Parts: sequence; C-alpha cells; structure tokens
Amino acid sequence: MTEATISGAKINGLEMNGLARRTALGAGLLILSRLGAKLIDLITLIALTHLLTPEDFGLVAIAMTLVQICEAIFELPVAQVLVRADEVTQPLLHTAMTLGALRGLVLGVCLALSAWPFAMLYGDARIAPLICFLALAPILRGLASPAMVHFTRRMDFRPDVSGEIIGKALALLVAAGVALATHSYWAIATASVASPLFLAVISYLWAPMRPGLRLADWRMFARFLSWTSAAQLFSALNWQADRLILARFIPRAALGLFSMASDLAALPDQALLKPTMRTFLPALSQKKDDPEALTEAYLSLTCCVFAMVAPVVVALSLLAEPIVRLVLGARWLGVAPCLSMLAPVLLLFTIYNPLSALAIAVGKPEASLRLTLVEFLVRIPLTLLAAWCWGLTGAIAVRAVVGAIALGNALILLRALIGLHPARVLVALARPMAAACAMAMLLLIARPWLGGLGPWPLGAGLLLCGGAGMAFYGLALTGLWHGAGCPTGGEARLIAMGSTACRKLMQRGAAAMA
Repeated sequence: MTEATISGAKINGLEMNGLARRTALGAGLLILSRLGAKLIDLITLIALTHLLTPEDFGLVAIAMTLVQICEAIFELPVAQVLVRADEVTQPLLHTAMTLGALRGLVLGVCLALSAWPFAMLYGDARIAPLICFLALAPILRGLASPAMVHFTRRMDFRPDVSGEIIGKALALLVAAGVALATHSYWAIATASVASPLFLAVISYLWAPMRPGLRLADWRMFARFLSWTSAAQLFSALNWQADRLILARFIPRAALGLFSMASDLAALPDQALLKPTMRTFLPALSQKKDDPEALTEAYLSLTCCVFAMVAPVVVALSLLAEPIVRLVLGARWLGVAPCLSMLAPVLLLFTIYNPLSALAIAVGKPEASLRLTLVEFLVRIPLTLLAAWCWGLTGAIAVRAVVGAIALGNALILLRALIGLHPARVLVALARPMAAACAMAMLLLIARPWLGGLGPWPLGAGLLLCGGAGMAFYGLALTGLWHGAGCPTGGEARLIAMGSTACRKLMQRGAAAMA
C-alpha cells in the first residue's frame, strides 16, 4: 500500500470522509481539548501540591468518594438518549432539563443527609461540610444546557472544547486564590466546584434555551433509566471501592499518595479514552441497523483507541519516578511505585469501557449492568481481603486482577451483542501491544540516564526520552502494520492521521527554512 493510499485513509473499504471523517476529526478535537484541560489540571495540581500536604489530599479524597458514588448512582442517561433519538424536539429538551433539575435536587438532599454519618464513620468532623460543598459540583454538571446535544449529533465539539478549556482556566485562578489565602484543603474543593459552574454557564451561551419544566417525553428516558441507574450504581462502587476500603486500613497521608497516583494513572483515560468514547455513541448509533458495519466500526474504533493509549501508559508507568520527582517534588516520591503499577491496568479496560456506548447503540442497556455487576462481585471481596492482609500493595494488585476478569467478561459480551469473536479483537490489538513492548524496552534502557538530574535537565531528559519512545512506537507500529499487509481498520486510520500530520510539519519546516 502506497503513501497515497494511506493518506487517503481507506477504512473498512470507505474513504475517510462522511461518518469516518467526522468521527476522526471529532475525536481529535476532543482529545486536544482534553489534553489542554488536563494540562490546566496538572498546573492546578502542581500549585496545590506545593501549598498543601498529602493529608489534605487524603481528606478531600474521602469526601469525594461519597460524592462521586452518589453522583454516579443518580446519573441519568439524558445525553445518550438525546443523541440516539430520531429527532430532538423542544418538549424532549425540556424533559431532559427537568430530569436534570430533579436529579440535582435529590442528589443534594441525599448528600446533605448522609454527610454527618459518613464523617462519623471515618472519625473526622471536617468531612461533613466538605461533602455538602462538593455536592455542588455534580448538581451543576446536571444543569448544563441539554440543547448542547445538537452539536454532539453533528459531531461538532467546538463548544465542548471552549467550555472545558475556559472553565478549567477560570477554576485554576479561583483555586489558586483560595490556596494562597488559606493554605487549606478547601482550595482542592473549590477547584472541583468552580469548573462545572463555569462550564454550565458557558453551555447556555453556546446553546441558549428557555427553562421549561415538563415531563411530557419521560417515556423516552424510562427504559434506559432503570438499567443505566443500576449499572451506574455498581460502576461507582467499583470506581471508588479501593479508596473507600483503604481509608479504613491505611493512614490519611498514605491514602493521599494512593489517590494522587490513581489520579495520575487515570490521565490517559481522561485525556484520550474518555473524549474518544464520546464519539462512539453517535458513530455506532448511525450503524445500528447494519450488523456487519456496526461490528467493523466498533472493532476499528477500539483498536484505534488502544493504539493511542498504549504508548502513553507505557511511558507513564516506566518513567513514573522521574515524572513524580519533576512535577510533584521529593516529598511525593511515594506516589511513583503506585503509579508504575496502576498505569498499565488501564489497557485492560480499553475494550471494556466502550461497551456501554455499544449497548445503548444496539438498544440493550441491560448489558452495561452485567458488566458492572460482575466487576463489583469480584472487586469488593478481593479488595477487602487484600487491603486487610497486604494494605496498599494488595489493593493495587487487585486492580490488575479485576481488570483481567473484566476484559474476559467484555470479550464474551461482545460476541453476544454483535457476534464479534474474541480472537478477532485480540488479533487486532496484537500489533499495538507488540509496538508498546518495543517502546518499553527502549525506555528501560534510557531510564537510568534520568537519575540524579536537576529540575531543568530532568525536564529536558524526560521530553527527549518520552519523545524518542513515542517515535519508536510509531515506527514499530507502522512496520508491523505493513508486515501484516496494511489491513484496514483502526491502525490504518491512526497511521494515516500521523502520516498527514508529519507531512504537514515537514512542509512547514521547509517553508520556514526557505
């Protein structure tokens, strides 16, 4: 296959236009947006870690655990139903707005009532007011303009990009001001609440609509509501189980280190996987009536996501110690071993996570419940046992075990939903995994050179080492892809985009030199 064929990006027999092109461009825009937002989050994190202590982060992590569990339990599939709907009418939008307001009211009352008992359970009265304040964040997230769905259905994510970047930047300024004024854990809580507040305001600037409280089209949401709510309950418990359980077995400072490592390990998920997942539902919904096309689209998208996430996870895991030393400072070095072990677990969930979008697209939301329920039944008892016997190390090991079980469950469910054989999935991911292993060997050779460097040389060394690793990964993946006969699918799409980007950079460089 020639370069012209690659740049043309024939994916699954179709030129890279129409749905495929919109999906790729939408995913790229969302990824850039999320990278920008995460960069702002990282700046916020660096500022707060230099002004606050691990104990402060551990305290907020305990309060956030209850808030995030309740938020997930009361999460409504409003956006998913609107995206999947044949037509978005004004009554449907008003119903979505009403459901969001009711959800916020119920969520706020539940958190207010449970704040004090939860604080007593962990023996710290400061947790109760923290929970009540942090409850504002999920309430505000549910009050964003539902009319934003018009942009999502067209795969126009510019409003999301501007809203997220501006909201995060303003939240950084507010949190930094609170941190400088108080040197208190309230700065972390302020950052969590300020961002959704600004984002909600910006959503109405992009998609204005008059408030209308009605439930005329509630039946559109009812079928998805029951299954999705149950799935969200178990998903929330799965997500926060280790923090919730570890808080009973380890000191606050150790919990703060673990929470920081967990948040850093989730950066590839938040910056790459989650924004790409937002394109899955609209893309798969348009293929729901063609089983073969749906299967190929899902496999292509999943392979593309895996190939993007793999090198970032490898770099984060193998370069954890110099990254933590540079970004957070010496007193946070306890984060590094946790981060090295937690980061690779994300790869096990790159097949598991997109299944919720697929289940909604094919009209079988009950499949999401099966996924999260199996994970819950495995995770909770294993985490309790491991935390009791081995503390922090045991809880980290359980994540890997649960990830492997979740992967197996996802492969079985994929075959039941769309007839996708597990072997096809594993074969499609074999080449990105082999390229990631080659990158890992390169980083292992280069890593010792980063020891003992000062901040500026360390930063330059990390950029050089990480950049070389990414370039080596890209070359290895391209070589393996060519060796396999240049198959269509996710790798073809990713290599085509990378080839186009490199060619444009070279042309601009040549023009600048001329």
